[in-house]
Amino acid sequence: MGFWDGKRALVTGGAGFLGSYVVETLRVRERGCREVFVPRSKDYDLTQLTAVQKLYGDSRPDIVIHLCGASGGLIE
Repeated sequence: MGFWDGKRALVTGGAGFLGSYVVETLRVRERGCREVFVPRSKDYDLTQLTAVQKLYGDSRPDIVIHLCGASGGLIE
């Protein structure tokens, strides 16, 4: 068994340049990552505590990889 076997990963910024590569790598069968959750800013404003709590409830991650450069309304 490898480190990623059966794990649920949350990747913020997973649709960006670096994040999309990380997500693709995690989803490769050999990694064994059970689920990769990529939140979208239109669904989760990570500057708001309630949205972050909802994100954790929806994704129930074992691992969080934080790659987003702009969270919600931080950069306009």
